[in-house]
Amino acid sequence: MAIITMNLPENKKYRRGLVPAAYLAATAMLLLPAYSHGQAQGQMGQGQMSQGQLGQGQLGMAGNVSPQSAEGGWRIRPNMSVFETYTDNVTFARDDLKKSDFITQINPGLAVTGVGRRFNFTGQYMMNNLIYAEQSNFTRTRHQLNATATAELIENLLFVDARALMTQQNITLFGPQAIDNVNVTGNRADVRNFSISPYTRHRFQDFATSELRYTRNVTTSSANPLRNSQADMFLAGLTSGTAFTAFNWGLNYSNQTIHFDGSNRPVELERSIASLGYRVTPQFGLTATGGYERNSFISIRGNPSSPTWTVGFSWMPSERTSIVASAGQRFFGPTYSLLASHRTRLTVWDASYTQNITTFNQQAGLGSSGMLGGSLNQLLAAQNPTLSPEFIQQNSNAFAGLGLTGSFFSPTNFMTNQVFLQKTLQASVAMNGSRNTAVFRVFDMTRQAYTQDSADVGLVGADNQALLNHTRQSGVNALWSYRISELTRANLNLGFTRFSFLSTTRVDDLKMVTLSLTRQLPQVRPNLNTMLQIRHNQRDSNQPGGEYRENAIIASLNMTF
Repeated sequence: MAIITMNLPENKKYRRGLVPAAYLAATAMLLLPAYSHGQAQGQMGQGQMSQGQLGQGQLGMAGNVSPQSAEGGWRIRPNMSVFETYTDNVTFARDDLKKSDFITQINPGLAVTGVGRRFNFTGQYMMNNLIYAEQSNFTRTRHQLNATATAELIENLLFVDARALMTQQNITLFGPQAIDNVNVTGNRADVRNFSISPYTRHRFQDFATSELRYTRNVTTSSANPLRNSQADMFLAGLTSGTAFTAFNWGLNYSNQTIHFDGSNRPVELERSIASLGYRVTPQFGLTATGGYERNSFISIRGNPSSPTWTVGFSWMPSERTSIVASAGQRFFGPTYSLLASHRTRLTVWDASYTQNITTFNQQAGLGSSGMLGGSLNQLLAAQNPTLSPEFIQQNSNAFAGLGLTGSFFSPTNFMTNQVFLQKTLQASVAMNGSRNTAVFRVFDMTRQAYTQDSADVGLVGADNQALLNHTRQSGVNALWSYRISELTRANLNLGFTRFSFLSTTRVDDLKMVTLSLTRQLPQVRPNLNTMLQIRHNQRDSNQPGGEYRENAIIASLNMTF
């Protein structure tokens, strides 16, 4: 039986943390609006889109960011959200141990954008303050950050990219699966990922283009048994230029070395690849790659180094449709890839399949790009090409449940110290009509360990280490939103995920249903939104100890200044 030990936060420590949290919230509310509406808007322009003008379906539910694309300068937008949640199972315990609670969230935040001739910055920060009425020792503060920046240091020659991520996620698959920070499960931890990547590009007239890049990546976590890691990656590439029409070619080299704290065995992943393409028609082309990959980790499944090759095609019959696919051989066996998309006036269809050897360090740096709102983002961007990505994201988050994450929306990047082979299939369709918006998504991801499972003993315990050797996550989620009026929407979200632990006989099913009503309140404040939601969350298992059920009611106010 899988057991997760719950480490409860100390009440005194987190109560002290609420004092500066309240102070910062008050400061943001009192001081920053003047800067946002004064200096920042003077630089960015005053344009605001009227309600109900977003896309064919008049989405416009976020209503709290300027929909105009940035013209330049800095923009600082403070925001505040307040949630009140009642849950009948705050710890996701089995039925005879359930405890109910009222949880208040006070979440001040900032959205910062900066656009210049040679730089671009986007950052979102939120202080998640959780106050528990009954189990007051659960009271705590979490921090969330997503910031990206790029700059051109020397014109047309030297560039640098940077990213900072700070979030919370579930540790393992066999523990309780929270979708936010409200439920205290003992299976949730902070994850922080920081990277900086200077690179240089040079064009050899119309013959070729080269790129040299170095990336430093650091991943840390509050889950102590997960080893913090630092990665150094070197990339070198040379690709054909415009002088080549029917044929194109490329030469690429990559070397990534990942160092784990507490281990003297770094993981090195090295690949040298040559690529060739032939354009049969303007819409259809053939592709091929060949090379060698050398990996230094101690594999439990044979030699991790070998020659590698692929053959494939690309087909783009129109600007709305594209398919890129390949098949080949790597050291772990046959390998396949697919990237397909199709767009109509009211729909976006997407499908992808990938296979790769990877680590938690690499996956943590990708963030949560696979969320349910991804397809909706594309659809809204296609229908509204002049709108800013920030405005599009706000509307997508409102539909997907105000930014909820977890196994109901995409495969979970569970914590592990191992190297694993990951195979991921995802497909989705988003539809946006005059009153109805719908997103439907399926996914299937398997992970198979390629290093000893003893590396995870401290993380999951000796009795559970076999559970993570070979896992499968299969899921489907559907979102339907109906526009009742220009300011009001009803939303239904359905999610089902199956965790299969393929090294054992354990199978867990997760089910979630949410029904919500969202409404804008422009008569109170132009950028004020409210939501009322009911939620049912359930987990069933064929092994004892894995089941729980939760019912919750959530009310929220969300305001941007």
